[in-house]
Amino acid sequence: MESLVSKHAANHFAGDVQVSAFKLASPFVLALNECDPKLRDVALELFEQLGSGELDPEQACATTALIAEILFPNADHRGEPGLDLEEAEKLAISLDPSAGPLIAAMDHQEATFANRLRLAMDEKGLTQAELAKKVGIGQPAISMMLNRTCRPQRKTIHRIANALSINPEELWPTSPSESGKAGK
Repeated sequence: MESLVSKHAANHFAGDVQVSAFKLASPFVLALNECDPKLRDVALELFEQLGSGELDPEQACATTALIAEILFPNADHRGEPGLDLEEAEKLAISLDPSAGPLIAAMDHQEATFANRLRLAMDEKGLTQAELAKKVGIGQPAISMMLNRTCRPQRKTIHRIANALSINPEELWPTSPSESGKAGK
């Protein structure tokens, strides 16, 4: 009799866990259903990558943040997800004019990186999807770097360089005072 009671309790607990999991998932499913079809496709691809188990903790965290931004955007005045980078830079300069030269330098680095990455991909004959697979990130991340809508982290720059069989310095411009630094 005791075994039957403990089996019932275990099944009841498993059912409670399952119900709780579905309750937690429901806002994500509803948000995904409300997404623009193109963003939904990107989110689904990111969910696949997250579920694959192939992402390291940093990649999983970045992927999760991107999914959250897609599903629960902090919409700007145009209804687009996230804070517009150009608007954020203007705001930063208006709050602290001394930020201008630093933002200009960062903008130059990002533009140089995007150009160098595009050239290296062309030289190696790689598509965004092929490079993304080699690096272990999603194709949308490569696209965002090429379009300068995100700033790559130092580890990502090193992984991209490794995938392209080049030195990171060939991708990310550094000045003597920045030696050893790239990205955030």
